[in-house]
Amino acid sequence: MIIYREATALDIPVLTSMEKTLFPDTPWSTAQFKEEFAGVPRTRYFCVALDSEKIIGYAGVMVIAPGVEADILTVGVLDSYRKQGIGRAFMDQLERWSLQRQAPAMMLEVDVENIAAVALYESLGYSKISTRKDYYGPLLDAFVMRKELVSA
Repeated sequence: MIIYREATALDIPVLTSMEKTLFPDTPWSTAQFKEEFAGVPRTRYFCVALDSEKIIGYAGVMVIAPGVEADILTVGVLDSYRKQGIGRAFMDQLERWSLQRQAPAMMLEVDVENIAAVALYESLGYSKISTRKDYYGPLLDAFVMRKELVSA
């Protein structure tokens, strides 16, 4: 059974290792994770998915102040666990946290070649607003996507 919890700094070594597998062209370093985790819980939120206590995915978001758009920092799920609703669950958690911090919208960048992720984001109400050339490196473009948030 998949369970979710907030990520902690103790998870950083596992997340750094997973980054190299999930995002080989542009993996975050341990230092980058530490820098982002320094903002938890004030301006950043990270969560992990676990299967039998093994981390199988993670996600993070940043909201620097009330009224400022949330920026999804990362969403990653191991290949063998994809298409099980984990990414959708992560997005729900990130959106709820962002709404609590009064973010009016969510923004993200996604590899234009990542058809599954683009489809997931579109199914959740995100729209492509632009393309960032070479965002992930030479010839590795990203779509910028946005979703308006409505508090319930």
